[in-house]
Amino acid sequence: MKPLLRWWLFVTIIIVITFAFTYFGLFLEVWDKDRTKLSFLIFFIFLATTMHCGRETLKVSNAIEGKKSKEEINNIDWRGKQELGWFISDLLLTIGMIGTVAGFLIMLAGAFAGVELTDQEAMKSVLERMSKGMSTALYTTLFGLICGGFLKIQYFSLSRATDLLIGPIEKD
Repeated sequence: MKPLLRWWLFVTIIIVITFAFTYFGLFLEVWDKDRTKLSFLIFFIFLATTMHCGRETLKVSNAIEGKKSKEEINNIDWRGKQELGWFISDLLLTIGMIGTVAGFLIMLAGAFAGVELTDQEAMKSVLERMSKGMSTALYTTLFGLICGGFLKIQYFSLSRATDLLIGPIEKD
């Protein structure tokens, strides 16, 4: 399958998933539960980097189809801009883990301070606050893992297309 077509197919799947999330109200649920809003930061970085991958995939596809001369192909650093995508995919995982830690801090920070353990209403309030922190931790982890994984799939496909164009990286 042509690299650009493979990327476009993957983007179409991402669009369908995004519309499903919107239709079923999952984005509103995450907006309400993620107190740090890092899930949305992860998602927007993911969308921007997906567009970057598409632009790079278009360049590689055009070169494979012969729309660039051999001299032009040899003078371009094909893998240099792809490294950005690999870095950002790892960055999304890192942001997800930061959100996990932040969620646990929100969950545990002063949860039981000054609370009478025999008071049922006070315990209910404590559990509600704790659930918000746990939601933040889990949603940021989920977004980081999914978006980071989806980016890795896109950049793996781009790397394979680049290998077809200029050959695999020589190992010393």
